[in-house]
Amino acid sequence: MLVVAMPLRHLEAAQVECEQTGTATLPVGGPGDLDDARPGATVLVIATEAGDTEVPAATWRGLFEGRVPHEPGDPWPDGLPSTWREEHAAPDHRTPNAEPLVASAEDDEDDDDDDDDDDERVGPQAFFRVRELAPAPRGDWIHANELVPKQHRGGRTFVPRTPTLIRFID
Repeated sequence: MLVVAMPLRHLEAAQVECEQTGTATLPVGGPGDLDDARPGATVLVIATEAGDTEVPAATWRGLFEGRVPHEPGDPWPDGLPSTWREEHAAPDHRTPNAEPLVASAEDDEDDDDDDDDDDERVGPQAFFRVRELAPAPRGDWIHANELVPKQHRGGRTFVPRTPTLIRFID
């Protein structure tokens, strides 16, 4: 299973795109484990920025279609949520948007969370295609802290910055 987090407004717009075209393209802050995910894998999505309805759980599901090739400076791919496109200017083709989004060493020094040994690397914008994106029935929600062992969370609620593969142990 692939776990991602995304603002609710983008999930709702992506759901409309899925209903209209069969698939939607989801933006993520970096490639994370996208290249290791297999087509057809379940995508669990933690809805963020949902106001009073925000729940620390994977409350949305879809099926992974594959990573969408994209290089810094390329035009945005087709199928992105309309809300995301409205909030992100199209890349300037004259100057590649290659500025990495990785936190600097200074940022790490200011971090009050000493247990943060998170190896996630946030990098150039990445995208993947999903189908059948929809809210999951309440009985199928998976609490975010059940997705990653406690010792890997550093005492925080789990909200992945990049797509993260998880495997449940039977």
